[in-house]
Amino acid sequence: MKEVTGGYAGRILSLDLSTGDVEDTPTESYAPLFLGGRGIAAKIYWDEVPPDVSPFDPQNRLIFITGPVTATTGFCGSRWQVCGKSPLHDTFSYCNLGGNWGAQLKRAGYDGLVVSGQAEGPVYLWISNHGVEIRTADHLSGQGAIACRETLKEELGRTVNVVAIGPAGENRVVFALSL
Repeated sequence: MKEVTGGYAGRILSLDLSTGDVEDTPTESYAPLFLGGRGIAAKIYWDEVPPDVSPFDPQNRLIFITGPVTATTGFCGSRWQVCGKSPLHDTFSYCNLGGNWGAQLKRAGYDGLVVSGQAEGPVYLWISNHGVEIRTADHLSGQGAIACRETLKEELGRTVNVVAIGPAGENRVVFALSL
């Protein structure tokens, strides 16, 4: 587990699926000025996404973000958010989620994950103690989110945490959800 100071792990991971580029941004660039994960996500979105970008455009950002209490044992310690321009109403939106995924992202040393670009085919992001990898997900395509999660747990280990979309998300159904 990475050291967390002031409620933050210290880094935001940015991933461009078009180029495969992966980089880190210090959380301290945002945390003193913006309250919690949603505030940081809104600032990243404001800075990086032009207003005329459509929801499915590779220039859009899908932002997975934690807040300063994520991964604590107290109130709201399991909460994290997904933010970006919604295809349902074409404006910046967010979804508040619970569970262990956000805490595990923070324990891996990241307060957030910012995804941009468009991969040539199905991919998934593998974050481990050895680094960050973009891996092919051809074998997962078409599976439901739960089946996808179970397949990855069989391949990578039962303790792995997974956020996945199912066929609705793959087919760009505007009200699709992830698990």
